[in-house]
Amino acid sequence: MKYIFVIAATFLASSCKEGYLDINKNPNDAVSSTPELVLSAALNATAGQLNPNQLGHFWAGHWSPSGSVSGFNGEKTYDIPGTFYSAIWTSSYDNLADYDYVEKTATTNKQLAFVGITKVMKVLVYQRLVDTYGNVPYSEALKGPAILRPKYDDAQTIYDDLVKQLEAAVVALKSPITAENPSPGAADIVFQGNLTKWVKFANTLKLRILLRQTNVASKASAIQAGIAKAVTDGGFLGVDENVLSTPGYLKTAGKQNPFYENYGFTAAGTLSGNHDFYTNADFFIKTLVNANDPRLDRFAVKANDGAWRGVPFGEGSDPYLYAKTSGFGPAILKGYDQSQVLMQSAESFFLQAEAAFRGYLTGATAQSLYESGIKESFKFLGVTNAATAATTYYSDQAAGSYTVASNKLEAIITQKWIALGAFGGFEAWAEFRRTGFPKVPLSTRAVGTKQPARLLYPNQELGTNSDNVKAQGTINQFDTKIFWMK
Repeated sequence: MKYIFVIAATFLASSCKEGYLDINKNPNDAVSSTPELVLSAALNATAGQLNPNQLGHFWAGHWSPSGSVSGFNGEKTYDIPGTFYSAIWTSSYDNLADYDYVEKTATTNKQLAFVGITKVMKVLVYQRLVDTYGNVPYSEALKGPAILRPKYDDAQTIYDDLVKQLEAAVVALKSPITAENPSPGAADIVFQGNLTKWVKFANTLKLRILLRQTNVASKASAIQAGIAKAVTDGGFLGVDENVLSTPGYLKTAGKQNPFYENYGFTAAGTLSGNHDFYTNADFFIKTLVNANDPRLDRFAVKANDGAWRGVPFGEGSDPYLYAKTSGFGPAILKGYDQSQVLMQSAESFFLQAEAAFRGYLTGATAQSLYESGIKESFKFLGVTNAATAATTYYSDQAAGSYTVASNKLEAIITQKWIALGAFGGFEAWAEFRRTGFPKVPLSTRAVGTKQPARLLYPNQELGTNSDNVKAQGTINQFDTKIFWMK
């Protein structure tokens, strides 16, 4: 009885303390963090999201499942359910919530450098959501318990605001670094606190968003004005200014570069479980072979019989076992600590080349910008004597010559498509949907004669936000086009 009394007395004496013995609270759970910690994690998460790029590489004609794996029926047939690649939706909004936390906290703390970076990254993620689904939650998104069922905003309206957000980001990024507005420093695993490069990234992302709307006739003047402002606000990513995430990968399970660990090798040096499931598509390999492109043996390796052989998308089984195909090459699977790619400088030059071709950009010719894009791609892939090899390549009338190309836009987009191989599948798919270039063949197992225009809203969204999903009308993956498509 003595011990019971002591315990009871202790409880009574302490019961006035709020939260005492509250079993619903974990004292080890962090309830807050700092912009520095969350920014690094959010940047790493964005760079490590493989689902959008994998699907993009399939549907843009870069990759194919090999004959060493069954499945991938939705990818090959285009007959997709509401569960198809739903991680694009969930991981994007999770990622956006982290950036939103940093932006709001940094705004309160007047840490404008952090505000600018998070605005840029939120635009990057939101654009991908719009390019995947069209109308999505935007103005009422990320409100937490305050708004559990956010409305869907018009995709064009979201795009217009994304441009404004990037312009606001540039203003914040140009604010002087002071004790009150510190440099992100090591928390910035992309540019290590180099805000000038963040400004260029913001402007290049803005250029991508503006050019995505070239099929919308009413946007011509806005595209012109937006590009002109980007030029005066600091310009675009230039030579060797690739946007890479380098958090410091380790040769440890779960801490390697996620691309390398998923498609390449384990920390122990053995083949990853997925290694033999993915290979290069027949369309991609033949495009490079036919142009005698020196990037071929950087993107791919020869099949075990010494041939260059990709898989016609939709095919499989024994003729296309992984060893019988041209798998990923040395520039793709470099090592456990290779950087993750957010944007290449090559893409920046190809965007500028298109802008110059359309008359939106002056000061450099479309041809010179196009050729600079090819050089940047050769360098990024590690082609031997890259600058000389690139010059030889784009001077070859049968390969990458701009001057003899009968369709200049097709030449620009095709070279961008090559540069994006293995590093920007989603972007390549978006550009194919916008321009029709290059002429990616249908899957051999396609249901019907159309390429997919978009994904369907995820089933879990229909279950938790059904009224707002249903308000979007009947959605079809072939005929419900994103607003910027032809």
